[in-house]
Amino acid sequence: MVLTKIQKRLRRMIIENSFRSNACHIGSALSAIEIIVEIFSKMGKNDLFVFSKASGVAALYVILAEKGYFPKNKVAYYLKKYPLASKEVPGVLHSVGSLGHGLPVATGLALADRKRDVYVLVSDGELQCGTTWECLLFIKHHKIKNLKIYCDWNGLQACGKIKDILDLPYDFLRKRGIKMIKTIKGKGVNFMENRYEWHYWNLSEFQFKQAMKELD
Repeated sequence: MVLTKIQKRLRRMIIENSFRSNACHIGSALSAIEIIVEIFSKMGKNDLFVFSKASGVAALYVILAEKGYFPKNKVAYYLKKYPLASKEVPGVLHSVGSLGHGLPVATGLALADRKRDVYVLVSDGELQCGTTWECLLFIKHHKIKNLKIYCDWNGLQACGKIKDILDLPYDFLRKRGIKMIKTIKGKGVNFMENRYEWHYWNLSEFQFKQAMKELD
């Protein structure tokens, strides 16, 4: 797939600010860009968004900067100070760290006001968490229809492939309303694509220049 100019620009922002702040979770950010853009394009004035997947927050920060929540030159600052999504960053609704916390919060927000839609982005690795399954039971029992669950399904987590660590019943998850979006970890940068190590690796100066050249 050939990336559009805006897809390349957002990825360049992720690479540049991750390098400047010595941040990791770069592969996770590169796989989430299109999903976050889609979510923001669908949100109404009173709708809410919870970024639950925690890692890959550089994707959220660059999109918030693009939307004018804060100057673009603040992305590296926020990424260094808040390497996981923090409500201290303008435009971020809820702080997350350990996986499995964002979906319960989003579920509660959707239950509290059924007249608005609540969007939440989870990772496929996060779907292994027990809180995810508690939420799915709760959502069905209380007939919560205004919660829109998106999953960044890149097939990888910090230590390897999802299918090798704890595989998931994807058809069941789809039936429970989760929008499973197939993505590529590290998408747009050849040496990062489909490498789980880019969950935690940092960019060297050589890698930074190589990645920026690929996205030129």
